[in-house]
Amino acid sequence: MKIEGKKIWLKDLELEDALKIKEWGVIDNALFCDYNLSQLTIDELKTWFILKKRSMKKRYFAIYTKDDNSMIGYVGLKNINRLLSKGVLGIVLDPNYINGGYGTESIDLLLNYYFNKKNMLKVILEVNAFNKRALHVYEKLGFKFEAEYLEDFENQNIDFKDSFYKDYEDYFVIYNGLIYSKIYLMKLDSWSFKQRGEIE
Repeated sequence: MKIEGKKIWLKDLELEDALKIKEWGVIDNALFCDYNLSQLTIDELKTWFILKKRSMKKRYFAIYTKDDNSMIGYVGLKNINRLLSKGVLGIVLDPNYINGGYGTESIDLLLNYYFNKKNMLKVILEVNAFNKRALHVYEKLGFKFEAEYLEDFENQNIDFKDSFYKDYEDYFVIYNGLIYSKIYLMKLDSWSFKQRGEIE
């Protein structure tokens, strides 16, 4: 299946798409190291793909640009509950394409598909409180804050004495030697999405 947008198009994520992640750039900021999928080996990417496709409760789409047909990310839902008509949103972009409006359009296309074609009633997401860029995109798309909680952070080697990370310190809690990140839970329902209007 193919979903057309203005600058991008989406297709069901397949192995050939997953392997193209090796061509992506790298994020230098250690807070976002979990997104450096291009550093995975081919075998690790194959395993990653199998885990993404393993369950009927997940559906992911590869994101391709229309101008040069590059595979620049993936977007989709996990924990899809058909009975309650809800799911959990996730998106990852090639660092080389961040801040180009691609993430906003990708999520908008996905939400339009699930709310208008699949009659989904609610989509939720989890985002690190320090990820201001992502928060701006989600708020622009109509997501509302629901709750805040702590979760153990992927990278336990962050040194907040380093001046680069000092500004992020308030978004974390260190307890018993472990680093916990503040997480925001956000929600968007079908009615709000349909009332929202055009995204610029």
